[in-house]
This record gives sequence, structure tokens and C-alpha cells, in this order.
Amino acid sequence: MNFNIYFMKRFVSFLMMASLLMIGANAQKKIMFDLSHSQCTDVYEGHETYPLVVPAYTEMAQQLGAELVVNENSEITPLLLKKIDVLVMLSPLSNKLQKDLTEVEKKTLVNYVKKGGSLIFFVDDNHRVDLERYGANDVTRPFGIEFGKDVKVPSNVGAVSFKSEIFKERYEIPYSGACVMTGGTPVSVCMEDGWLHGTYVKEKKGGKLFVGGDTMVGLLLGYPDGERKSFNRMETRWWGKDSRAYMTDLLEWALKR
Repeated sequence: MNFNIYFMKRFVSFLMMASLLMIGANAQKKIMFDLSHSQCTDVYEGHETYPLVVPAYTEMAQQLGAELVVNENSEITPLLLKKIDVLVMLSPLSNKLQKDLTEVEKKTLVNYVKKGGSLIFFVDDNHRVDLERYGANDVTRPFGIEFGKDVKVPSNVGAVSFKSEIFKERYEIPYSGACVMTGGTPVSVCMEDGWLHGTYVKEKKGGKLFVGGDTMVGLLLGYPDGERKSFNRMETRWWGKDSRAYMTDLLEWALKR
């Protein structure tokens, strides 16, 4: 074979392989935002917060070079998560409206993390979500994290993160009652008695699980002029100005491989 022809064929093959590798490396990652378990709907306050929350998460995903997809009513299965890099599950906000995790979903979520996926999993206090019925501990216990009784703290007390492999700064975030949470590596705590607010684990195969014991930061609540320990309703000035920064850092960490 002519040396020049042989060289050209090898060179073309090299370019094609390099192009395929670049396409794979640059493929847009996907974040799924779950709404299939009555998240972002609060029967007590009469609010549906997702019309505001989803656009904000879409913008954060774009900022991180990812795509946000919303799961409105499909059961969470391995097939649904096949091309999903990060799954975000905020807490149901009403035990009257909550859709409980099925056995298939609980098994899927555990295996998703164990096989390399990233799950951001928030659960609120027991007066909002029936933890036992919802099946939250069936998802987190295999990773050493457990939810318990409600934390007794003043309303609108707030929480803070500290610098870690997840968070770039000390963030001030809203917190107004949550459930006791244990296990994992702590990354944010309540400002009253240091109750655990956010914690995480990492699996050997690259899977990541972040667990939150209060979902206010996930709902992007909080304002710079919020006053700590004052009683507020969802439409007023909750303390905790850094919810969006907190969640952006969290998504960025979850996307990293």
C-alpha cells in the first residue's frame, strides 16, 4: 500500500475518533426536576410555587451548561433516569396531597446513586409530609442517613452553610422547622442549636446523595431584608438571602464527575 494513502487513512481515523470523543465529552448533561409527588404545592398556604421555581432552576441549569427536564407525573424508573445526570426531588409540602414513593421508585433511587447518579433529596418536617408513608428513610438509610422527629426551633430561625467541597461560601439560607436528621457529612446547619440541615455521601462508583431536612432553600425562599426569628408566611420576608447561590453550588457539585 502506498505510504501516503496509508498515512491519510490512519489520520482520518484518528480525526473521527477524536471527534467522537469530543462529542461525548461535550454532550449536554441533564438535570431532572421531579414534580410527580406533589412537590411545590402547599394546601395549608394555598400556594403553588412551581410556576416560579421551575424557571429559576431552568436558568441555573443553563448557567451550568446543563438542560433541565421536568417530570410531572411519570413513575421514577431506571428507564426514566437512563440519561439523567442529576435528579432533584424537593419535599412534598402537604401530607394531604403527597404522592408516596412506590417500591419501584425507592429501589430505583437507591440503585441510581449506587451506580453513579446524583440525587438531591429534600424532606420537610412531619406536619407537612408524612415521612413514614412517603418512604423517605427507605431511600436514605442505605447510605447511613436517617430522618426522625421534628426539630423544635423558633419560626424563621435560619440556617448557614460552611465552605466545603460543595459550597464555595458561607451562605445564609431560610429554615423554619424541620425534621431531625443524622448521618452523612454535614455541610449546613440550623442557627439554633446546630441541628443538621444538609448532609451528603459519595459512593465508590461516583454516585452522590445530598439530603436536606428542610426544603425552604430548595424552594428558593428568603430575602436580604428578612428578619430572623420573626413569624412569617411564605409570601413574606423570610430570613436567608443566599438560597439561589446555595442551590447553584449544589447543582454544580452534583454534575461533576
